[in-house]
Amino acid sequence: MRVSPPLLRGGLERLAQIDAVLQAAYGTPEEELGNKDDPLEEAVYIILSFQTDLKRCRSTWSSLRAAYPTWVQLKRATPREIARVLHEGGLQKQKARTIRRLLAEVELVAGQLSLDMLQTMSDEEAERVLTRLPGLSWKAARCVLLYSLQREVLPVDGNTFRILKRTGVLSRRAVYRRRTLHDAVQNAVPADRRRALHVNLVVHGQRTCLPRAPQCPRCPLLTACPRIGLPVGASAHAHLVLPTPAKARAAVEMGA
Repeated sequence: MRVSPPLLRGGLERLAQIDAVLQAAYGTPEEELGNKDDPLEEAVYIILSFQTDLKRCRSTWSSLRAAYPTWVQLKRATPREIARVLHEGGLQKQKARTIRRLLAEVELVAGQLSLDMLQTMSDEEAERVLTRLPGLSWKAARCVLLYSLQREVLPVDGNTFRILKRTGVLSRRAVYRRRTLHDAVQNAVPADRRRALHVNLVVHGQRTCLPRAPQCPRCPLLTACPRIGLPVGASAHAHLVLPTPAKARAAVEMGA
C-alpha cells in the first residue's frame, strides 16, 4: 500500500509562515515549559507530561522531587507510593510503573542512574539509546536531545501534530506514531529555527490552539489557518475523539 507523504504541497512555505507569526506572537517563552538540563531529569519530566497540561506537569514534577530527592530513593519506592505522589497529573499508576522501569533500565545500560553518557554520542546514536528505554518515544528522545544535550532537533509533540494538521501543513492521513512523520517535520525546518518553533508550537497549543476548545478569535494564525478538522465556522469546540482509558495506558507504556 502506498503511503502518502505527511506534508501537504506548500507545507514548507506554510510552516515558515507559522514560525514567523508564532515567533512574533510569543517570542519563545521557554521558561514556561519547565524542561530540564539534565537528560535523566528531562526523560522523567517528559513521561510526567503525557496527557496533562504544563501547569499540572510542573506541579507533579515538584511533588515527585520533593518526595524523592534522589534517583536511588525513587527507584526504591513502590509503584503505589510513587503513584500517590503523581496523582495530580493523571495516569499516575502507569506513569509510576514506567518511571521505575526507566530507572532500572538506565542503571542497567549506563551502570549508574545517569544519562550523562549521551553527551559524547552523535544525535543518531543518542536517539537510538533513548528510544530503547521504557516510556521514551521519538518525541521524548528528541526533547532530551534538544533541552538537555543542546542538539538541533525538533520534537513533534501532540500540540505540534494538532496545530500542523489544523493549519494544513500535515495531511489528514498523517499518522503520529510513524517515524517518517517526525523526520519529515524536523527536516522541513532549518536547524537554527527548530528549538524556537518547537517552544512556540507547544505554547500555542497550551494557550490558544487547544484540543477541544480552540480559542480561534484570538489566534495569531487566524487569517492564515483553514481550521482543518474543526466544525465549519468554528471558533469554539473541536470534535475530537479522546483515547479510551486502555489506549491511554498503553500509550504511556510505549512513550508519549
